[in-house]
Amino acid sequence: MVQLYALAVVVALTGFTIAAYRAWGWRARRASSGAALPAREKPYVLYFTGPDCTICKTHQEPALQRLTGVEVDKVDAIERADLAEMLHVYTVPTTVVVGTDGKPLAVNYGYAPAEKLRRQLDEAVQLRPATLAG
Repeated sequence: MVQLYALAVVVALTGFTIAAYRAWGWRARRASSGAALPAREKPYVLYFTGPDCTICKTHQEPALQRLTGVEVDKVDAIERADLAEMLHVYTVPTTVVVGTDGKPLAVNYGYAPAEKLRRQLDEAVQLRPATLAG
């Protein structure tokens, strides 16, 4: 019984460590990688999915549909493995909020509610350079 409890603790700590690394590591890589996508007038969302992703169809896509007035580019993570690798996409669904300059500003591994994405998009608008603000 004690061994089972210890194993559960190790598994939980490992999962937490991986999640923390991904969250922290993304920010560090984003700042240093210089990955840039096409610039646009408004921030947009890259939505990485796959043909067998149930969470994508049942949760993420309805959340994205609630984001009225937002451009969402749906990307098959397998077909566009080069783009997924460039942006460090390891799981689907993954959503990436991209700023007007084409630089990734936020990444969400797993399901991201519409409210969270809306906050990230609003922050991206606030970061918009004054010369582009209209």
